[in-house]
Amino acid sequence: MAMRREPLAFLLDSNLGGRVSSLQGVLHGMSNQNARHTEHSFSDTLSVEGIRTDMLPRNRLSVTVRLMTLVALLPLARQAKANEVPLLIESSPQTDHGSEPSIVFQHNGPHGQGPPQVILADEIPVDRFRKSFYQGADLNGGYLGDTGNQAGGLNLTYQEARASFGIPLGSLDNILAISPYFRVDQLDGPETIDASETLYDTGVTLLNRKEWSDRFSHTLILTPSVRSDFRTSENAFRLFGLALWNWQKRPDLSLSLGVVYLGRSDLPPLPAFGFSWTPTPRWRLDAILPRPRLSHRLWKDAGNAEGWAYVGGTLGGNTWAVRRDDGSDDELTISDLRFLFGYEEIRRGNRGVFAEAGYSFNRSIEYEVSEDEIDLSDGLFIQAGWKF
Repeated sequence: MAMRREPLAFLLDSNLGGRVSSLQGVLHGMSNQNARHTEHSFSDTLSVEGIRTDMLPRNRLSVTVRLMTLVALLPLARQAKANEVPLLIESSPQTDHGSEPSIVFQHNGPHGQGPPQVILADEIPVDRFRKSFYQGADLNGGYLGDTGNQAGGLNLTYQEARASFGIPLGSLDNILAISPYFRVDQLDGPETIDASETLYDTGVTLLNRKEWSDRFSHTLILTPSVRSDFRTSENAFRLFGLALWNWQKRPDLSLSLGVVYLGRSDLPPLPAFGFSWTPTPRWRLDAILPRPRLSHRLWKDAGNAEGWAYVGGTLGGNTWAVRRDDGSDDELTISDLRFLFGYEEIRRGNRGVFAEAGYSFNRSIEYEVSEDEIDLSDGLFIQAGWKF
């Protein structure tokens, strides 16, 4: 359905007529506290009509403008509810600078239906997917430097290239994402560490997320790959898997439960569980193991782009099939725990950039067959990526 957009001033004039000036005069004479009580009363009325008003920008619009907006929305809300056409408050691209809101009529929900919502246009999610088979490409790279000299020290460098494609499985609500990739890790350490200088990881990531209803969805990720030094093929095939069941308990809270298998020799399948909480459009807490993250939105350009700063933690490392200096085949696992902070710029159509830096600790090298294990000093790392 095509969206109909009208500026707030027009809506006030067409719905309230000459009472607009009188309303402004009354609001001007109100104390700020009384104006807020009046605003809450209109908000409660709209909530009964099935309209959310919690995303009105309290830090950018005065009480008067917000209250005028709610007054204009009430007859529109009833009309929209009767016609099952959700409402959307939209601002111009300079919404962060307090421009005048406007109203947009738009269907909502995964199937074009759902309860009406009143949100700002700058709260429209950035669509990360392109309407084509080709979904873009990624280039990533990073460096981890050893801060000590335990076991002679070990520095790590990596580069990764990835392409992405999307195939609808019957509908656009059920898409299979296919991402072949190639990654190279380079090790820089003393000869006493019996490890290949270059390790490779190549495969294809298969991702499927399907919405079964407005509240329930699943996420499946499967990555068959070859991880080795390309000098041996024994135990080089590895499989990463993730299965999550998601429950949208409230508009601002979703719960997830599942399992993740990293395809590493040192770790069994792990539970993946937690929640994602968005108390405001600018804050998001992803308390989901094994990669928790707290994010804060720094800026947003409507549905075109947005920038986020975040802090979090994750498991680092991987397992590769390698050939030792004595000619025997083994499995090498490099592992660590990481605390990181970063910045990500998300642009429409699966485009954007990110940069991260952080601290690496509990680092070790382990050989599966010989059972050799070497502890390493802590490290500092930096990594970045570009989606285009």
